Amino acid sequence: MQKEALEKIRELGLPASKVEDWYKFPTAKLSAYKGLEFIADKGVPVEIDDAANIERLAESDIQTEAFGISKETDFSALLPLALGAKSFVKVVAAGTSENGILKPHDEFSHTVFRIEKGAKVSLEILENKIERELSAERIDLFVDEDAEVELFSTEAGHANELKFRTIRVHQAKGSKVHILDLNRSDSLRRTHVEDFLEGENANFGYRALNILRGSAAEHDFVRVSHLAPQCPSRQFIRNLLSGTASVNYDGGVIAGANCPGTDSSELINTMLLSDDARIHVKPTLKIFHDDVSCSHGNTVGSLDTESLYYLQSRGIDRKHAEDLLIEAFAKDIIAEHPFEPGKKRLYKVLAESILR
Repeated sequence: MQKEALEKIRELGLPASKVEDWYKFPTAKLSAYKGLEFIADKGVPVEIDDAANIERLAESDIQTEAFGISKETDFSALLPLALGAKSFVKVVAAGTSENGILKPHDEFSHTVFRIEKGAKVSLEILENKIERELSAERIDLFVDEDAEVELFSTEAGHANELKFRTIRVHQAKGSKVHILDLNRSDSLRRTHVEDFLEGENANFGYRALNILRGSAAEHDFVRVSHLAPQCPSRQFIRNLLSGTASVNYDGGVIAGANCPGTDSSELINTMLLSDDARIHVKPTLKIFHDDVSCSHGNTVGSLDTESLYYLQSRGIDRKHAEDLLIEAFAKDIIAEHPFEPGKKRLYKVLAESILR
């Protein structure tokens, strides 16, 4: 697996801005990172030690072919595998319920979960407290029939850090997977999410709230592939941007030819709190069936002056009025998340450290 990933990432090379999937990302910065020299220079040694990973995966009945390395086109998804990240593999038994924490201990990490039939799992991604120049994590979820998975995080990354996060999800019939991300990082981060709805009535939701200040930047690349009938999917993103912070959201949906009843939506709402903040949105719909309901929307604005005036006319000072409007904007996205653990956690973080 590692050898195949190493060969593939060297074949692809470092991404360039002309590559559509990396449009708007400051790819020129990548060549400055010493940790990535091995990609262009095959003379840089990379130790191959893959036996333990393959053994752990085999014990959980997961074959390395499931990671699609030979067809991979995204360098950040290959990076942890190529550098020999130790694969943490976990099987959640059928019909059980479990809460867990994912916390990478190294710069490069790989986490694999197989969620068996009817199991219910809530997972929180915790950031590494050690400041790193470059880090990359990959999470693979294999979700069996009627299983339910919640994956949530409250990112507060370090300034001047470059971080890659890849999440790959395969869903069987009747499964539910919902991702909720609160990003309040000061770093440059790219989040790559791919979901494959492979069984009828599988349900996927991706919700993200970016509260970015200073020169922080978030680049999201999200693809949802509807490969079975009657599958709903939702992408709901809200951004609160100040300073020179920026968000680039590339969200796509593919409705397959044999997927009647596809129901998907993408909605991105952004509030610009400074003149220099930036948002770029690129929605993509590829539809190969007539019986679908697919939509996308994007709004950009600032604090509503009429609402501010209304609150101030009731005796609320301007700063408090602004905070109330921002808080309402932020909380709305959390309210739609269908799992309680992540919802409670994000409400708590917002109340304690974000909006006060």
